[in-house]
Amino acid sequence: MRRRAPWIIVALVAVAGAVWWLHSRRHTEPHTTTPHPTASRDPLRGLGERGGPSAPFVVDDDVRGTLRLEGQVVDEHDEPVDGAMVVLGANPPRTVTSEADGGFAFENLVGRPYTLVARAKQGVAGPVTAKLTSKSEPVVLRLHPAASVTVDVADPAGAPIDGATVELRGVDHQMKKTERGVAVFAPVVSGGYQVVAIAPGRARGITPLVVRASDVRLKLVLGAGANVRGKVVDEHGGPIADARVAFQGASDFLVRADPRYDGVTSGPDGSFELSAMGAGSYRFTASHPSYAPGASEIVTLDGKTERTGVTIKLTAGATVRGHVLDTAKHPVAGARVRVVASARRSMMFEAPRETYSATDGSFEIRGLARRELVAYAAGEEAASQSKPVDTTRGDVDGVDLVLDVTGTISGTVADASGQPIEGAQVSAFPSLESFGPGTDFTQLRLRGATEALSDAGGRFTLVGLATGTYRVSAARDRSAGRGRRNLFGGGGLDSAVAQTGARDVKLTLEPEGGVKGKVLLADGSAPPAFTVSIGGVDQSFTAGPSFEIDGLVPQHYSLTVTGPQFLPSGTDVTVPAGAVVDAGTITLQTGRTLAGVVVSAGTPVPNATVTAGTMILGNGAQSSMNLGGVGGGPFAGSTKSTTTASDGTFSIAGLGSGDLTIVADQPDLGRSPAVRVTPDAPNQTSLVLQLAPPGVLYGVVTAGAQPVEGTIVSCQSTTTPGSVAVVSTGPDGSYRYDRLAADTYKVSATIGNPLVGMKLYSQVATVPSGGEARADLVADPGNITLNVVAQPASGTLGLAMAWLANGSITATNAHDLSLQMAASGAGTSQLAVSLIGGPIVYSEVIPGAYTLCVVPFPGDIKGAQAIGYIQLHGVTLPAFCQPEVVTPAPATQSATVPVTIPPNAGSGAGSGSAG
Repeated sequence: MRRRAPWIIVALVAVAGAVWWLHSRRHTEPHTTTPHPTASRDPLRGLGERGGPSAPFVVDDDVRGTLRLEGQVVDEHDEPVDGAMVVLGANPPRTVTSEADGGFAFENLVGRPYTLVARAKQGVAGPVTAKLTSKSEPVVLRLHPAASVTVDVADPAGAPIDGATVELRGVDHQMKKTERGVAVFAPVVSGGYQVVAIAPGRARGITPLVVRASDVRLKLVLGAGANVRGKVVDEHGGPIADARVAFQGASDFLVRADPRYDGVTSGPDGSFELSAMGAGSYRFTASHPSYAPGASEIVTLDGKTERTGVTIKLTAGATVRGHVLDTAKHPVAGARVRVVASARRSMMFEAPRETYSATDGSFEIRGLARRELVAYAAGEEAASQSKPVDTTRGDVDGVDLVLDVTGTISGTVADASGQPIEGAQVSAFPSLESFGPGTDFTQLRLRGATEALSDAGGRFTLVGLATGTYRVSAARDRSAGRGRRNLFGGGGLDSAVAQTGARDVKLTLEPEGGVKGKVLLADGSAPPAFTVSIGGVDQSFTAGPSFEIDGLVPQHYSLTVTGPQFLPSGTDVTVPAGAVVDAGTITLQTGRTLAGVVVSAGTPVPNATVTAGTMILGNGAQSSMNLGGVGGGPFAGSTKSTTTASDGTFSIAGLGSGDLTIVADQPDLGRSPAVRVTPDAPNQTSLVLQLAPPGVLYGVVTAGAQPVEGTIVSCQSTTTPGSVAVVSTGPDGSYRYDRLAADTYKVSATIGNPLVGMKLYSQVATVPSGGEARADLVADPGNITLNVVAQPASGTLGLAMAWLANGSITATNAHDLSLQMAASGAGTSQLAVSLIGGPIVYSEVIPGAYTLCVVPFPGDIKGAQAIGYIQLHGVTLPAFCQPEVVTPAPATQSATVPVTIPPNAGSGAGSGSAG
């Protein structure tokens, strides 16, 4: 009998992995929207980019250069496209319109990477990153069909709002006015966006969105709002004029204003006023070139009453000045310079600041916090070493960054017949073997992926690489080609592992293929709607039963079909080069149904939201968090929602056979505690979900008596492990959940990341209905390093998850481990992931009694596949646990855990994909 996977493991790994991956990969993409007209030289200009609303780095304005970037926009038949809009990811972004021959050009640029996209009625092209040099060849942007985005804007009663302004903020900025409450954007470049709707007198709606291959429709409800007034002051209480003020959600961290569009500027007396702020908890932020960025304490609003007296205190900032030089100490113009806080213990990474050197090689970055920093520069042919910069005492001058990292990897990109491919996007990122204990993720944030475009002969050279091992991959078009291998996937004809200095790397891009098939319900009828997920692509179909998806990189995939009224189902397919494989007929099962009624004080509640599934991941404001419309993620199809009828009844079909979690929520009346429904529960179609006023949970995370900023705080019901919520801490270490059901929770500060060891410092808190609870978390580390070897009886260990848990754990499988971890109470624990069978290292361990639990995966499960696999097979996936006592000495200790590598229990739906 299949039961729930170890969801606290899955949720933390998914959230932590997503945060790390996005912040370590996306920062090479400059923001491509028009800056706020009043924010000239604003130090926050450039916040955000194509990955969504979260800021990967903060980019200062580009300097004026002497180079020209030329290119051509062509359609799918290589015919020139007249009138296409081309966006250049400069800062501020620049746009031009292609001419009759498809040509376009941008002048006065510096030698550095630029991201380009194009949009026309024929489709979209890009994003493509081209490294501009004095010898660069023209960039070819090939259009291909693209998705549309439809946004419905309504008031809380459901009435459409006409004339609202809707913006897609991301790789390509578009703006529309609603007509009869609807705004349609077409075509839309693939990527991450922030969707914002604004109407006079109402609080703005903000939500993240990921656009892939399918048309997307979403709804934003604009409720009441009230003005917020306050003041920006210095450390002595004096007013600060011309500071840029914005806001971030505290309980719902997905709400993140863009200072250029949503912010205001403080007046001569430091005062500011933000109009129509909705109900919720916020941190109000401010930036100024002469001060370090700052934020207010958490402020809770009701959306109806004007709030005054909000104070944002800015401390003295620092400026870093220096020069970028070549090895002969000559100045280098147009080099990218990045500065970021040195390695920190929190998991949520801070955004680096980025600028470019002037013609004399000089650079200046203002408005930095006073702390230990790291600086780095990259030029046309080389990069610098990372250089510590200590601004704790103020400005630092004379920072010379010498471009002496000259490692290269070069090769060719060709098709299957050996013909060179021009304009292929080639990227190098540290390979899987490079990750492990001691990995400095600050360096990954600073350097990220190195990219280049292949020339007319298919040749490429990646420059500025430190000595090491890299995975080098190529793609014809970053958004057109699908199913590329993820960071932790295996190799393929489109990728190779190479050492710095390699000169003959050969990358073969076979013709893209596709998959087709049929989807039928068990009775032989076609479902009214379904979504096919394959290789990171989610494509929806409303006219069944047939489907076809093209543009897939030839390789092996797990294809999954999801929908509202049936179980996720799927099959494995191998997509051939230049052909479409027939997946056959996929028969869908209706699965399990949960039904019942939602009540409040004994009265049925209409229009309540009921969510059920194997895993419900929320935040401090929502019981089920909007993750941007990603339908093919690790929980695809496993969580479903509905709205209660006028008599309060509900029914949710298509649920799995294992343990389920169900919760009801209604904004005015409250939330029900999460209920665990086992497969043999007798009342599955007569559930009664009792709404009650939600409670508040808040606290502060400290380490060494100092606040810990930017770390995730997770909150898991001790009785229903399938319900997990996350928020993040602010500069003062504070966190807040606005809406939690009355229950007992294990609250944990998560420090670090699972690839190098994630530490959880936990307390238990009981949240009363309509009341408040406080749980302060102390993340003080120990001083012991524990090296663990998972020793298989036979075979070679590959991927494994390992817990160092306080107290006694006796779990024999991953499912039981989840239950016991949730109930283990206050204390410390650590989670580590061994990617390739290497040693498991726990650092900063506090001496005491622990249990070591190792969960090895089948040898053919790689990377992201583990999330889907553990979702399906948690009850049969063995856990090997043994007691372990960590003594006060010596400083380094070791342990061995005997394990048995399990066979693969099966593939198909939920088992992950290679993309």
